[in-house]
Amino acid sequence: MSWHPLVLAIRLLDLIAWAIYAAAAWRLLSVLPHWQPQAAGDRQLRRERSLELVSYQAGWVAVMQAIGFVLLLVGVSNLWPSYVPGAMCGTGVLQAMGPAGEQTLIFKGVLLLLLYCRHTAERLDRTHPNILLAPLNGRLLLLAAPLMALGTWRFAVAVAGVDRHEPVNCCAVLYERIDTGDGWLPLAGSSTMPDGIWALACFGGALLVAGWGWHHYRRPGIVGNTASWLAAGLLAVWGVSVVMALKTVVAPYVYQVLYHPCPWCFFLVAHGAVGFVLFGVPAGVIAEGAAVLTARSVGFHRPALEEAARRRMAGAGLRIWLGALLFAFAAAAPMLWWRLRFGAWMQ
Repeated sequence: MSWHPLVLAIRLLDLIAWAIYAAAAWRLLSVLPHWQPQAAGDRQLRRERSLELVSYQAGWVAVMQAIGFVLLLVGVSNLWPSYVPGAMCGTGVLQAMGPAGEQTLIFKGVLLLLLYCRHTAERLDRTHPNILLAPLNGRLLLLAAPLMALGTWRFAVAVAGVDRHEPVNCCAVLYERIDTGDGWLPLAGSSTMPDGIWALACFGGALLVAGWGWHHYRRPGIVGNTASWLAAGLLAVWGVSVVMALKTVVAPYVYQVLYHPCPWCFFLVAHGAVGFVLFGVPAGVIAEGAAVLTARSVGFHRPALEEAARRRMAGAGLRIWLGALLFAFAAAAPMLWWRLRFGAWMQ
């Protein structure tokens, strides 16, 4: 599978991103140690021009990584199962890839979140003539290097680990884990964690997140660390409940079969590729939540940027409100449609 066109495309995007990133990192390492925001000489002006170019390069790195991540999802979910014996969806592909497959998704996802937070801080910094956050933005971009390296390395390991002559169990492994109680996957099917709890946490959490977003849209405020940690905890708990509720509560209405807690089958074209919406919208909400927390921190520590931070929080709050409500509607739609057609819930 190493020579599959999509694998080559992802590797090419990674290579382009690394070439752009290397140039940006070199400029940062030469500029940041000598950064003097109060100076007005030629050297400082050259440093500011270099940072402007770094900003442009960082944007292209983020674009390359985002396109590569989407292509990776498409490949795992729809294109590569045909190359793995026994695979019917992304579960079989990841099983063939081994732990490196899931690690690739994690590292690349965290990298995109970091780059988005950096982009948020940089946009806020552009509202002030003194470039107050230049050192912070530069360090955040340098912090992306290990995540990029891990993502590139684990992807190479994952692709190399696929054996086209060794069949996989694909979704059958889910039933084995449920029967043996192995791992956290079957928790929603156990007596201690009924499906209703995940449904309540998912849809109730969506309303809470929507309310939180609407509050920031109407009254964007700069508060301390305690509220920020509580908001981050709310987003994290809601993210887990979304994944579990989709697998155990919503999945039967999409797949029209009980006890099939496979997240990757949502992405199949046979099911309308609804996974890109059901998982993508919450991911976007969480990214905007991270942007809110970033803007809040910037406004709290840099009073000169507080007004710009409030405007950014208001815009993100509106998107969070819309995204949370859109997710709740999209997740509930298959369940309500089934109820209208057959007059009963699937149990």
